[in-house]
Amino acid sequence: MEETNTENKTLEEKQVENAILWKQLTKRNEQFMMGLDKILTQANFDEEQKEKKYHQMMTELLASQKAGTTARQLYGTVSECAETILKQEEENPGRSSDFLIAVDGGLLLGSIFALISGVTLLTSKQETALGMGIISLIMNYVVGGIAMLIISKYTPDNNAPKGKKGYGKYILATTLAMLLWMLTMTLTTALIPISINIPLSPYFYIAIGAAGFAAKIYLKKRFRITGSIF
Repeated sequence: MEETNTENKTLEEKQVENAILWKQLTKRNEQFMMGLDKILTQANFDEEQKEKKYHQMMTELLASQKAGTTARQLYGTVSECAETILKQEEENPGRSSDFLIAVDGGLLLGSIFALISGVTLLTSKQETALGMGIISLIMNYVVGGIAMLIISKYTPDNNAPKGKKGYGKYILATTLAMLLWMLTMTLTTALIPISINIPLSPYFYIAIGAAGFAAKIYLKKRFRITGSIF
């Protein structure tokens, strides 16, 4: 029941509750949790998942320490406990934060169109052809990330009963998100003068697109981003 109640709380609310629980631990159990926190932090364990796990563990510890049971007796050594948590996370990763999912999606969508813009300019027979300006390029990444985040929140649940999988909401969310992205790009290009929204070299677009893809791959692996579309 504790885990279910914690699920819908914000990260800040979880941290406040956990701080209160932490103060009630015995010195030995507190040292155990400090050692565990150090290992999980070094492993870049998701902050929200970490607070959720700590809430569960400290609730169990407070109930057990009254009978003299220690954290080591419940969970093994600090290293063993951390290894178990990381293994469970690897096998059943939870959804990453909205920020990480937006960054991942923005790097994907923005980089695709940066590459398309660069290649199109290189192969264009019109010498005066211009690509999207630098402000449009930046907005492409930002709004693209927001659009991908919206879509990810409405991904159909194939395990849900028939009629409740959410395909209708997914199609609607995808359509609206893409319209938002295209409208933003169109308005940015049409309303911001070229003197400010400066067009760039096709090689620059290609370089930015390639760097964006590299950053996406690195960040996805580094922070184990889950819940994104791709």
